[in-house]
Amino acid sequence: MRIDIHSHVMSVAFLEHLRGRDILPTAARDADGFVAHCAPGLSLPYRAPILTIEAKLADMDAAGIDLAVLSHGLPGPHVLGGAAADSWAARINDELATITAARPGRFAGWASLGFGDTARAIAEADRCLDQLGLAGFQVWSNLGDRPLDDPGVLSVLEHIAARGAAIHLHPAPPPGQQGLAPATMLGFAFPVDTSLAVLRLIGAGLFDRDPVIIAAHLGGVLPWLRERIGLWDQAIPALRGQPQLTRPMGEYLDRLYVDTVGYGAAPLGYCYARLGAGRMLFGTDHPYAAPSVPQDLVERLPCTQAEREQILAGNAQRLLRLDAAVAGRA
Repeated sequence: MRIDIHSHVMSVAFLEHLRGRDILPTAARDADGFVAHCAPGLSLPYRAPILTIEAKLADMDAAGIDLAVLSHGLPGPHVLGGAAADSWAARINDELATITAARPGRFAGWASLGFGDTARAIAEADRCLDQLGLAGFQVWSNLGDRPLDDPGVLSVLEHIAARGAAIHLHPAPPPGQQGLAPATMLGFAFPVDTSLAVLRLIGAGLFDRDPVIIAAHLGGVLPWLRERIGLWDQAIPALRGQPQLTRPMGEYLDRLYVDTVGYGAAPLGYCYARLGAGRMLFGTDHPYAAPSVPQDLVERLPCTQAEREQILAGNAQRLLRLDAAVAGRA
């Protein structure tokens, strides 16, 4: 079985809403769908595979993917700020719940949160888990001018951790991205920003609550820099007023889960050697970039068949509590 935990859809209603804005992000229609202007220098074309479920299902069937955990693509509703961000997050979650209910066994969903109001975001998180039946939460690596250790954001993430729900940490345009070429932003700055977000959450104490955090794109640069980060954590005293970590930084990094969206055999193999199969979850980033490449690399990974089954489906089924969805597929 193959469960793709990193597969995107876009709310057409949300893109239509962005068409009326005079500041970024905005969206425009073209002959094939939409173009979303997400940040300075970053515009993304949106076509049928991300706009229509039928096209996504056809791609899944062609790739042999049984179940996809859907998440909203860039930009997320949090970009609107305030009450509008919370309202649009709820609307997107309702759309996603409708999709997953209509096709049991083919789709599960990562909920969106607007983070406009902390109490409302917590209430929406509970609604997504208790009423909509969504599998967990996609959280962006930053919320524009707010990092994830901002107290109003962190308290929501602490609530999610207390509920035992999974978080898929996905990159967003980093602050100060103006002037970066799109390829540099997507290829380098995105995974680096995800890595910084993880380190901020460790420093804020979230990892002491045993959260299920799955960092996109092989965990950014963290697996490669684990020893360096751990060394400097021991060599440099914490700043006055900063919370003291209860464990060495390397131990926290070893608690991280990653998805397999990468584009080279060596990085995937290194993550397998560094983290083990039990910390890796299959993903393709469909329909962005080259979604067939991560799947091909997992198939060629020099691991046991039992470990490959863990990566392709078992870890996702356990961590995202997908038993009902998998049963629907059967």
